[in-house]
Amino acid sequence: MRVISGTAGSIPLEYPRGADIRPTTDAIREFLFSSLADRVVDAVFCDVYAGAGTVGIEALSRGAARCAFIEKDRRCLQALERNLEKTRLADRARVLAGDAARVYPVAAEAEGPFDIVFIDPPYNLAAAGALARRIVCDGLGVASGGLVILQHGRDPFLAEPAPIREKRFGETGISFYELP
Repeated sequence: MRVISGTAGSIPLEYPRGADIRPTTDAIREFLFSSLADRVVDAVFCDVYAGAGTVGIEALSRGAARCAFIEKDRRCLQALERNLEKTRLADRARVLAGDAARVYPVAAEAEGPFDIVFIDPPYNLAAAGALARRIVCDGLGVASGGLVILQHGRDPFLAEPAPIREKRFGETGISFYELP
């Protein structure tokens, strides 16, 4: 895996050995950031269930003003910190360690409101659906007109509201929600 474009383009990213993560592929990140276009420039971004930080680092490389990364796995956090140093993007990043359902409200208060929230939990994590509903349906920590993007398995976490855009990549789905 590597940063696709921007100031850190082509820099390889590392992933922790033995961690149970599913990195967002280059194809999905390319689709995601092509869809966002200039919306990412100067945005306040949040990467929830960040893993090694691939999506948030891509956002920073493409011009996001800053990014909050939320991750609880110690090995992922170490890889994320190294990736931020390697890409020279650490000065615009805030890494928050802990369970996303508990840490996200703290991050939203301290770092938000967020213009773009990217949520990519383990697909079988029941708590992820509850957090996604709080963010999408209640607007928790999201700026007016903000965008929430869910990466999910075959079934999306939310039955309602309907996303403004969806795309499938085999077993992976991406759903976009725009808040009023």
